[in-house]
Amino acid sequence: MKNKLTIGLFASFLAIAVDFGVNASAQSNNEQVPTKPQENPSKAKRLPLRFPGNGGSRLRLFNRADFNSKLRKDIGATLKSFEAMTYKQYVEKYMPGMGGAADVADDRMIAVLEISFPKGTKTDNAEYSSATVRSVRDRETGELIEYEISGQKVNQPEGDCIVK
Repeated sequence: MKNKLTIGLFASFLAIAVDFGVNASAQSNNEQVPTKPQENPSKAKRLPLRFPGNGGSRLRLFNRADFNSKLRKDIGATLKSFEAMTYKQYVEKYMPGMGGAADVADDRMIAVLEISFPKGTKTDNAEYSSATVRSVRDRETGELIEYEISGQKVNQPEGDCIVK
């Protein structure tokens, strides 16, 4: 999927670069080039949205209590914070200048959860003696969009390690 996204973004960049080249040459010759409305090339090449916008809808959205009730308390997970926002607000706050997932609409309502694992946790490629997970979940479905883990890895020198 990453390759398809990269190819799509490259194709969009080429389409925009070519468009700018035509306008630049026309302006250098002081000629008027008629323009016609065209579909935005970046939207034409875009993959379908997995999470379309829902910011203006009146759907029942998951709240703090809903997410808290789903935590694995048997392994010591505790919900430290809950923030409700749009995906665009999340990207601006937590990933400025990096952009976000291409398949999530800017106005999609999400929840940013900070979950503490003081007893540790295991992932596919690491084990942590203690960890904090920032989990980004869709507020309509509860589905995981992305996450970040920070904490002390087992059998690793002192210092925090972040895995995305």
